[in-house]
Amino acid sequence: MAIDSYIQMKLYTLTKRQFLFLFLSFFVFFIVSIFVGWLGPSVINVISVDKGIETTDNKISMLSPDVTPSEQQLWLQIETIFNGDRVKGPTFEKISYLTVPMKVKVFSYENGTKGFLNDGAEAHNRTLKCFETKCSPVTVLHIGNIKFPQYYVEIEMSQALVNGSSFKPVWTTYNSHFTEFELWFRFIFLLLAFGSSVALCQSLRKYSVEEWSIEQKWIMVLLTALLLYNNPLFPLILLVHSPLVNVIDDCFTVTFFCTLLMFWLCVYHGIRKTERHFFSFYLVKMVLVGLMWVIGCVILSWSALYESIDPTYSLAQDQVGFLSIKILFFVLLGIYTLYLLYLLVRAYSELHSMPYFDIRLRFLTALTIIILLISLLAVILRFGNAFLEDVLVMQITLRWNNSAEFLSFYSLFNSYLFTLAFVYSPSNTAVSFKDQTSASFAMLSDSEDELLYRGKKFVNGSSTNYDEGEESM
Repeated sequence: MAIDSYIQMKLYTLTKRQFLFLFLSFFVFFIVSIFVGWLGPSVINVISVDKGIETTDNKISMLSPDVTPSEQQLWLQIETIFNGDRVKGPTFEKISYLTVPMKVKVFSYENGTKGFLNDGAEAHNRTLKCFETKCSPVTVLHIGNIKFPQYYVEIEMSQALVNGSSFKPVWTTYNSHFTEFELWFRFIFLLLAFGSSVALCQSLRKYSVEEWSIEQKWIMVLLTALLLYNNPLFPLILLVHSPLVNVIDDCFTVTFFCTLLMFWLCVYHGIRKTERHFFSFYLVKMVLVGLMWVIGCVILSWSALYESIDPTYSLAQDQVGFLSIKILFFVLLGIYTLYLLYLLVRAYSELHSMPYFDIRLRFLTALTIIILLISLLAVILRFGNAFLEDVLVMQITLRWNNSAEFLSFYSLFNSYLFTLAFVYSPSNTAVSFKDQTSASFAMLSDSEDELLYRGKKFVNGSSTNYDEGEESM
């Protein structure tokens, strides 16, 4: 097995103290981002309206507050309270679930003129969670792109429910100050990602691609995907009132994470395999990760398309189709996890005693585990059991709960790739293999007797120091 990299990376030259400083810098950057986020604006703006509701025999009508494109999206939730003024309604001694058919008509409202938005809207069932005489708010409307200054809504329900209840609408939008906060920090991360890409390209340009390690090749791909994740097109939400803007942002995010999944598979497999043919090496990985990418993009695009036609649409209404897609996604995720663990165990079992490979495995694994643990903890704290629920898009809890969540999540994955880009860049003493004139300046294959590794000569598993500098990790 020949070593696939002839370029000495910074990873090989860092001392234990420098590794400690590198991890410390990573955590400091992450903690500072959380602190800055806590000082940021609130994410959502909630407006409870007690007046302006018109009630007829089987219909309630209301007008939304003034909204602007900087508030991004608009939700309407209805809180139902039984025992109204006209007819005494039911009471529930314990928590009960009541299924109520609702037909919601949505109109644009501008300069006193109404325009019908969801022509041909059908009645959709809404499940009310009730206790005693009060029900939890239920989401009946989600507008993904705000095009008009106000919206007029008519909700048709059974006459008995309307007459026996009072209703309290709750309008929710994104805070316009948070939108400005998000724009600025996405732009900052975009500049940092672009600068990292340029710096890495500059450091690698004097070496041929054949000399790059598999990590160096993939980090270039990941930095490109990171540019998409930070989304240079995000400001279009203020200019283009189309669901396509949200679809692009969601697909960019899915693309980044699927690229990251592909990176882990290829590195843990390719680090011990120098011949990487498409069919034997890449095909299975591309099919597995590609299916997850398609599922993510289709679900988000599907929802955005239907919501543009009918703002009352929810993925939860397509129970059978959505449940099948969700099961397929978790099956693929389970297969991916087992495959990755298999490649990881194989890599460690074959290469753990080889210092050149061992340090590559240990560093990437340690940093990746930190990223995954923080992400998993954040998901559990943020969503809890709701992560497995069927409602993904119409729930207000889908995205950020506060600015700290937004900023910490973006800083986590940006700093992860910045760290990888730094350690995988060529060291100051790196020399192109084509320019080396003696074997003492080259990395020899493991079939030869000796491997020179940062001033150490490894002979048959033992090491002898050749410099007096600090011992490398």
